[in-house]
Amino acid sequence: MKMFCFSDSSGILASDRFFGVGLLVVKNVGDLGDKLCKNSQPVKELVKTSKNQRIDKLLEEKKYEEAIKILRGNYRFEMKFDTIGGKKTLPFYERMVDIFLSDSSNRFSVMIIDKQNPKFNCECVSDSWETYTKYIALLVAREMKNLPLDNLCIVVDEITKPHTKPLSLEDTIMSKIREEVAKDTSLNFENIFGAFSIESHSSLPMQLCDVLLGAVMYDYKKKHGLSSEKTSLKKETFVQKIRSSIGVSTLAEEFVVNDTKAYFEVSECNI
Repeated sequence: MKMFCFSDSSGILASDRFFGVGLLVVKNVGDLGDKLCKNSQPVKELVKTSKNQRIDKLLEEKKYEEAIKILRGNYRFEMKFDTIGGKKTLPFYERMVDIFLSDSSNRFSVMIIDKQNPKFNCECVSDSWETYTKYIALLVAREMKNLPLDNLCIVVDEITKPHTKPLSLEDTIMSKIREEVAKDTSLNFENIFGAFSIESHSSLPMQLCDVLLGAVMYDYKKKHGLSSEKTSLKKETFVQKIRSSIGVSTLAEEFVVNDTKAYFEVSECNI
């Protein structure tokens, strides 16, 4: 069976306590994308209307420079965890969770890195490119163990490549996956049939990955007192939707949910 794996990250290793990598594994990618697209269209229209109303108000108040600044902005619509907060759009974000859980072949795995864990190697934060690709490779290798008979294509959120790096993002990830596979004779590198990077605004499954990963990161920050009251007011209802839907009290601990709904796993890694 061929599966598409959408990978995203959250946090900045150099400055944040927590860094997370998420992997959304999908078999019926066309069906998932179609359902997410239908769900996102009303949100896009709401955001567009709100933007136009703001511009109209600024023009009425003769605040032309502020209006021009908005018009010149390079805005690309995305459904992301960071943009959750409005009562009008919240039901559509919650529906993303229902869409994910409606197909039992869907899988979502998160690897959380805590820099305050005594086992964490502080030296690795000096090169975000190498660290980012390493954790993606670790998470993919783990999924390969869970899906030994499936072929996987890795779809990764595009990041800027440092000019000092000789390989592309895709080739770097593939190289690191090969290294992880070499450590385990039960894995077969030939099961990875491709890798490519995309900009997240162009992919609704990638946006779903961002939303699910953001919820896990939120709970870890909340658990350790790193989430503000303002953030909680915006995000808590949505995150509770995920908790109740998969039957856990918190997303901020290691667990595996693998019943009749989609697969959901949170693990902690400090390599």
